[in-house]
Amino acid sequence: MSIFSLNRSDTLVLKGIAICAMLCHHLYTGADVIGVPYSGIMAIIGNIGKVCVAIFLFCSGYGLSAQYDDSNIKDSIRFVAKRLVKFYANYWVIFLLFVPFTILVFNRPLSVPYGEDANIMTSLIKDILGVACWKSYNITWWFNQLIIVLYCLFPVLYYITKRIPITFFIISALLMIYGEYIPYNIDADIYTWMFPFVLGILWKLNENKLLKMQEWLSDHAYSFGTISLVFFIACLVVRTYYIIPILYGTNIDGFLTYALVMCLISIMRKVNWIMTLFAFLGKHSINIYMVHTFVNAYWHPEWLHTGEWLRGGGNFVLLITMCLLISIGIEFLKEKIRLYKLVNIITKRI
Repeated sequence: MSIFSLNRSDTLVLKGIAICAMLCHHLYTGADVIGVPYSGIMAIIGNIGKVCVAIFLFCSGYGLSAQYDDSNIKDSIRFVAKRLVKFYANYWVIFLLFVPFTILVFNRPLSVPYGEDANIMTSLIKDILGVACWKSYNITWWFNQLIIVLYCLFPVLYYITKRIPITFFIISALLMIYGEYIPYNIDADIYTWMFPFVLGILWKLNENKLLKMQEWLSDHAYSFGTISLVFFIACLVVRTYYIIPILYGTNIDGFLTYALVMCLISIMRKVNWIMTLFAFLGKHSINIYMVHTFVNAYWHPEWLHTGEWLRGGGNFVLLITMCLLISIGIEFLKEKIRLYKLVNIITKRI
């Protein structure tokens, strides 16, 4: 097996890094909403944290490709249906727990996110279906619409990537850069975010073709690790300082994710405690993604930003600790109500 094959532990590590980046992004770029904006290194870290979206999408594209069998259309439909069942099972548990709780305890009615003039019932149904995007009760659930659409498109994207990999790589990159000029889009911006998802598919389809590089790596592991780290740092610099006109901000995040994966292969795999720590966070990444904004923004967020020790990074530790404890509680509840057993029964019958 090629060392470029990412196992479950590797993808959990990537998700663990992504969730840390997400918390940093929402802590240090979203704090100005409550009148405590960050500057300097904390603001830079917060802006870079947006790469979390690309990392999650890369892992999704890769993971789906690892499980997928494109033998026929019927199996493809069943495959997508199973993924949607798993997604909605997790999402609905958290929705039913956190939305009513926040309404009743923290006095945030549905009219706040949906709008005073909105049809509350229609907006609520869209939110429950995960397609409300920026009008969701929890604004960071905009990602739900994107991942649902990409799940549904996955068989098509996989088929095209497998048949014309280089051509489709170029097409998806161009869509990422120039997609804003195309009139047909979704609220979550499919053209920007399809690129890292396709990169994940591309990696999985071609990892076994990198055996020659693997042979070279066996004799030049240190050099490869250095190159990977330099590439990663270069992507960070380009992303932060807008050096290349068409590759800036989120446009560089797909390449930044590739650089991160190369660092994982060449460096992080050699440090067990890093792998263990981020893999643990990765196991809880979906729950943390779905609940952290309640803690960070809706449940009296000002307490996370008072005191210099908090604003110096202590609030990140506090937030991730709280979200982890909440996630552990959610997993305990899922086990008690036998959610995963029910999901397995449903997916086996699809």
